[in-house]
Amino acid sequence: MIERLSGVLLHISSLPSAWGYGDFGPGAFRFADWLAESEQALWQTLPLTIPDSFRSPYASPSAFAMNPELISPEMLFRNGLLSRKELDAVLRDRREGDMDARRLAVTKAYEHWSAHPEPPAFRSFCDERQYWLHDTALFMSIRRHYPGSWYDFPEGLRDRVPAALKQWESEHADTIRRFKFEQFILSEQWSAIKTYANRKGIRIIGDIPIFVSGDSADVWAHRRLFKLDADGVPLVWTGVPPDLFTKTGQLWAQPHFDWTAMEADAYTWWINRVRTVKTHADIIRMDHFRGFCAAYEVPYGSPTAETGQWVEGPRETIFCVLHNNIPDLHIIAEDLGVITPDVDMLRQHLNYPGMKILQFAFNGDPDNPYLPKNFDPNDRFVVYTGTHDNNTTRGWYEEANEEEKAILAHYTDRGVEGVTRALIRMAYDSNAMWAVIPMQDILDLDGSARMNYPGTLAGNWKWQLRSLEFPKTLSSEIRTMTRQGGRSPGKGQ
Repeated sequence: MIERLSGVLLHISSLPSAWGYGDFGPGAFRFADWLAESEQALWQTLPLTIPDSFRSPYASPSAFAMNPELISPEMLFRNGLLSRKELDAVLRDRREGDMDARRLAVTKAYEHWSAHPEPPAFRSFCDERQYWLHDTALFMSIRRHYPGSWYDFPEGLRDRVPAALKQWESEHADTIRRFKFEQFILSEQWSAIKTYANRKGIRIIGDIPIFVSGDSADVWAHRRLFKLDADGVPLVWTGVPPDLFTKTGQLWAQPHFDWTAMEADAYTWWINRVRTVKTHADIIRMDHFRGFCAAYEVPYGSPTAETGQWVEGPRETIFCVLHNNIPDLHIIAEDLGVITPDVDMLRQHLNYPGMKILQFAFNGDPDNPYLPKNFDPNDRFVVYTGTHDNNTTRGWYEEANEEEKAILAHYTDRGVEGVTRALIRMAYDSNAMWAVIPMQDILDLDGSARMNYPGTLAGNWKWQLRSLEFPKTLSSEIRTMTRQGGRSPGKGQ
């Protein structure tokens, strides 16, 4: 991983689609074509997991399962699971405002599929994912009937009493099988996209949030691996203290791992989790890397993350186990926020690239680590104009104070109409190993295209491209900047 390359950050849900949010359909293939035409070698996505009720993929009911909303009805048709008549009918329903049309298409595909013997590929898929798939299918089927948290399940199901689980499996066998079918289809559809992108020289960067939702199949099925009380309620919540993103910190309301229990279990849960994402991605961004050194715990029920304490993590031990069990594992360490020297030492010891955000660079400190001139040439980094947690660069500049704008003027004389391209060039020209630019900045969009505002719940994760018909000059413009920055595939140093 020493090539000097560039790429684009765009989540699948942000692709245009006739079915609402973007999916694993034709748009993903067309976007890969555009990346290749623009000589981009990296496509970074957000987690492909099931989002929570606020559409955040970072608080999923399963750390393993992919989001069924990403299933493409067009690809179901192309693979013979829907007829043209059926596809046209459900698409017409969608255009008439039926928001469940995608699910209806999947239902029809499942009925056709169920009319035939299970293919060997499906049985292999289930066997290979035995660690998590059946428990997650069970959990999601129970959740449909008891839509509160799993703490509200009937006692036998809540506490996973074998007889209660067996009875549920018998009574809801088709629902459980349907979930497994959806996961199988998702795996097949995404694999086709990843293979297509790889053949065009594009690597996929996936994303693993370090923590998981308390209301998840993972906590329900593996209570002993988390810091919970006797009833399964979290003893502490995780988050981060006040930082560049939020004045009161970020309260994630997710339980912390019991690292002693994890180690006693040989980190089996983590091995399976990372192995699963590794089938979806060539490279993995490990979110909140510092949490493996020490994580911030907040007392359960706290309204903000302003009061808490740092608690020791497994450090190098877990990564040695992961690399020993998962070949060809490449990790980017998300090391943003307040980072202590021990976190830098661990990242460098593991030879993981860190992250640099250009929007953080212009606070007046000449030693600011996010200024490209301060990037350590002997270290490895991925540089971004911003991430999914930042404003777009145009939006950031419009909200920047006069001091920030004056400092930026020392590096570029561009105003709002040119600042986005100036920061992209800055990223491309830097000595960072890779430069990854959010698609919103490639299109120079304002703050209305922001993906997420940390510390808030409503209104996030909704931004979507209206079309993949970009201006004809866009691809050549990005390609030219890529070449001038020495980041064209095969031209690395």
